[in-house]
Amino acid sequence: MMAMSWLSLLASSGGFAGGSYFLKRYADLGMLTDLGYAFAIFALSNLIYAQVLSKGLGQGAAMSSMTHLILMSVLGVTVFGERLSYHQVAGLMFALCSIWLFAQSARMTAG
Repeated sequence: MMAMSWLSLLASSGGFAGGSYFLKRYADLGMLTDLGYAFAIFALSNLIYAQVLSKGLGQGAAMSSMTHLILMSVLGVTVFGERLSYHQVAGLMFALCSIWLFAQSARMTAG
């Protein structure tokens, strides 16, 4: 994948994590501004994600899912004090391995 596609993918995944953060704040505090922020961030992230998919990057969909899983787990642990079980940590390790394998396959087909 090209560098711009990687940046777009990272931006959309980060946006989804940010939107989820504001949804959690809305659930906890009930402030409508948090709901508005979440909606705006999700809308922008979906537009970026649609741009990635429009280039025929099916690999990007899988990468986005794994990146989103990792970002949401890190957000839950650091911001909301969640505790992960051994099975969840193993799942995150598998997600990291899948990202690495996708990156290796992209490098081998490009080179």
